[in-house]
Parts: sequence; C-alpha cells; structure tokens
Amino acid sequence: MNREISLHSSVHEVEFWKRYRALLRMMAHLESREQMIRELQEETAIPEKTRDEAVGHLKAEHSQNIGAFHDFLVNFSSLALQGLHRVDISIEFSFRDDGNLRCHRCVIYVDGRSRDLLVEEGQRLLSLLPRMGDELHPEESLIRFYEGLERDFDRNSRGELERCSLEVRQEIYPGSGFSAKIRLPAQVFLGNTE
Repeated sequence: MNREISLHSSVHEVEFWKRYRALLRMMAHLESREQMIRELQEETAIPEKTRDEAVGHLKAEHSQNIGAFHDFLVNFSSLALQGLHRVDISIEFSFRDDGNLRCHRCVIYVDGRSRDLLVEEGQRLLSLLPRMGDELHPEESLIRFYEGLERDFDRNSRGELERCSLEVRQEIYPGSGFSAKIRLPAQVFLGNTE
C-alpha cells in the first residue's frame, strides 16, 4: 500500500522561522568577522608580515563563509515561495558610463522585517543586471530590464505591486554617472544565480 506523507502547514511555518533566525545569526557572524578583519588591518602592535598573513587567512575563510551564506539565502528564498511569505531584496548602487556597478547597500525584507545584507552579497546580486556600458544611455538599459521583470511579476503578484520599485538619479558632480535603488522579490535575484 502506497501512502503519501504530507506536512501540516504549521511545520512549514516552524521551519521557515527557524531558518530566518539562522540567517540572522549567519549575518551577525559575517559582520563580526568583517569587523575583526578591519581591526586587525589597523593594528600596529603586530609585525606587518604576521598581520598580513593573519588577515589573508581570515579573508579567505570569510570569502568561503560568504559563499555558504549565499547558498543558504537561495534556499531560504525558495522555502519562502512554498508558503505565504514575502522575501524581497533592495540594492542601492551606482554606475558610470562604462557600466561597472558598485553596491552601496543591500537590504532583505522578510514579511515586512528589514535587515541589511553584506555589501558583497549585493555586489554578487548586481552581477545579474544587464551590462549597461554598451549603450549611449546606460540608465535606459536598466529601466528596460526592470520594466520586463516588473511586468512579469505583476501578472503573478495578486495585487502586491509595492514589491517592485526602481529609482534612478543622474549624478553630475564630481563626474557623470548614476545612482539607483532597485527592489524586487528575492526569487528574481536568487532564482537566477549560480
């Protein structure tokens, strides 16, 4: 006799919030490691060679931990899609005519709760945006990219239109460039990463 096992929705809720707390602990750990690396780099009482070796090892470990965090974030976002949870990501960044994107801030929103993500994670997510240096007006490429995603998401959003937004500002001084802030459901970013 073949029986399917199904989980009660409350089991999903417990697992979702358990993973959310784990996500917060991982972010706190990564932030404390970044702080330790900065403090060690500024320490003058340690011989330079010893300090550089220690910083190099810590940076290598930190890079691996950021990779593990990204994988966990992708899984967390997938789990949210299985329930009734909203997970969005916003990224504040700047770019010049050459199309290089530089992340300044990245925020995750989980059912209305916001928390800063690491800038490195924001930089990784920015790599999904189209290359903008290939056009005369790179901001137009970003706007077209956003409009396509917004249109696709709005069809399936059940009226949750505030989850998508884009702000683009042109900077004139000290040099020509743009600053932007984009907010999209996490699955848009995380469903397309490696």
